[in-house]
Amino acid sequence: MNRSIAAITASGTVLMLSACMGGGGGAGSDDEIELSYAFFAPAESFPGVQMEEWADRLAEETDGQVTVQTYPGGTLMGAGDIYDGVSEGAVDVGLDSPAYDSSRFPFSSVINQPVGIENAQVASATFLDLLLEYEPAEFEDYQIITAFTTEPAYLQTQEPVQDTADLEGQDLRGSGASLPMLESLGAAPVSLSMAEVAENLEIGTINGYVSSREVLRDFSLAEQVGHVTDYPFGVSNSFVAVMDKEDFDALPEDVQKSILDLREEMTTFASEYHDDTNVGEALDWAKSEHGVQTHELDPQVRDELDQQMEQLSKDWVADHSDAGFDAREVLDRMSELADQHAEGLAAEDS
Repeated sequence: MNRSIAAITASGTVLMLSACMGGGGGAGSDDEIELSYAFFAPAESFPGVQMEEWADRLAEETDGQVTVQTYPGGTLMGAGDIYDGVSEGAVDVGLDSPAYDSSRFPFSSVINQPVGIENAQVASATFLDLLLEYEPAEFEDYQIITAFTTEPAYLQTQEPVQDTADLEGQDLRGSGASLPMLESLGAAPVSLSMAEVAENLEIGTINGYVSSREVLRDFSLAEQVGHVTDYPFGVSNSFVAVMDKEDFDALPEDVQKSILDLREEMTTFASEYHDDTNVGEALDWAKSEHGVQTHELDPQVRDELDQQMEQLSKDWVADHSDAGFDAREVLDRMSELADQHAEGLAAEDS
């Protein structure tokens, strides 16, 4: 298949960079290049803000040689289709969530394990480090442009949850890795998209949900849930932006360098924005406008939850015994990296 990146030259003609063209090929070092970039959620979402910021920074880094046309909100393709779209040449850069398809992205699912990570900054830096260090097979045909995560998932319920007994029989929305977690705690997990949560809360199908906390404002859920339990479960969602590796290699070397120089920078930007603006402002708004309360847990209850979360991580290791990587090693390395990044973040804040 002849796959390509469209690049607009100074003369206004279209140059096709093909990884499969005979006799070599690719853009000249001075050609103007236009890249398309697709994402499934709205531009106002924090990954959408990140993609626009990346486009601006890349244009600046390349002195205007590279421009990026962004397509947020599923205008080109939806969640779960974007990586295939990149492979098929339908889009140059794609941002999708490997957490939505853990069978296809088993390595990436480690970041959703509940190991006590408390914010997106630590989780995102840890996730990118793991992807670059282990170079998992699930991304072998792609160049990773950046990677980041949400904060951990938190219980957000109509009635306060201050003990595991409060979860018995509760119908709670979850997804992915949170479903077995809810089941282990005695709740009745209900698999729903976030877009379906408000309606199901209203009609009483569910009593709450597990998610990162920006949804209180982004989905107007603070009007229907009054309580947040201050205990971080596994990371709620993860995101990886990619280019097809052959197409990336066809770019001029200085453009490749500019893109890679932004990789860690955008991980930091996205996670800081999520923690400080996206989540922080949502919590302030939910409290001031709707009286949402955050409940601390007694140390004994936290210890009990910690033990149950540790068992879930052990189950993940067992479930991935034949996944093509050493799951125990990867989980341990993730915990080690998370501790390092948490210490670094604490030092910056002190």
